[in-house]
Amino acid sequence: MADISVDYKESDGSCTYNSTEGGRTGSRIFTVDWADAFQLAKELRGGFQSDPGSTYATPAVFPYADDLFCSEVAVEGFGVSSQSSNEEGSFITYDKATVIAKYAKNRINFNPADPTAVEQENITISAEMATLANYEYTADSAALEDKLLPSRVESTTGFSVTKFALSFLPGASVAATVGKINSNGWRGYTAEYVLFIGADASRTVNVVGAEDWEVTYNFLTKSHSWNQIYRDEAGHGHYEAVRTKSTHAPIYALDTFSALGV
Repeated sequence: MADISVDYKESDGSCTYNSTEGGRTGSRIFTVDWADAFQLAKELRGGFQSDPGSTYATPAVFPYADDLFCSEVAVEGFGVSSQSSNEEGSFITYDKATVIAKYAKNRINFNPADPTAVEQENITISAEMATLANYEYTADSAALEDKLLPSRVESTTGFSVTKFALSFLPGASVAATVGKINSNGWRGYTAEYVLFIGADASRTVNVVGAEDWEVTYNFLTKSHSWNQIYRDEAGHGHYEAVRTKSTHAPIYALDTFSALGV
């Protein structure tokens, strides 16, 4: 516990270790000034110090098993008590505290040198064939039939978001959202520029039956709306929205992607 910044003493009866079919665990008991108890608890548990974009601190390691990390901390006050208050209201304080730290093997098996990620983004730039409209033959200006309209290569960007350590497979949400485009601006992309094309998922189960899902959500983006095609109108080419003749529905339905949690 070289990184602990407060003074503490280890109590009698501390440092227990258990090894069972369900796994290995350990515990330690510390005595500390009440004023330092919650800082000690924070440093034992580690993690992101404020939010996932801040510095990550590795949880404390059990001294007799370097693959067991602090997984739970309890603080119990004792000694002289007194009443105090702040803008949140009244509360009790003590002069001393017992801090009980429990250790276990991390359930999602992270590498302490590379803290567990909860989300990852990947981008792949490629191309697709896009249909064009309103073209004619050069020689005699005869309009092309619909079945003869040309296509051209347009740039697309494959975009994926991977979520780690999910407790369940969001299959219903994926099925309900696949084939839809973003109704509003999303992750820096303009509305209707992102198409959700599906997801890949894998599951891990530990020795006590707890499971984690890793789900990768896959998207394609364009430089224009998925509900538009390129049309040459009076010599001025532009992308124009299209719809069905009967119901006037667009090619792709709109969605916020909120059900995917991304």
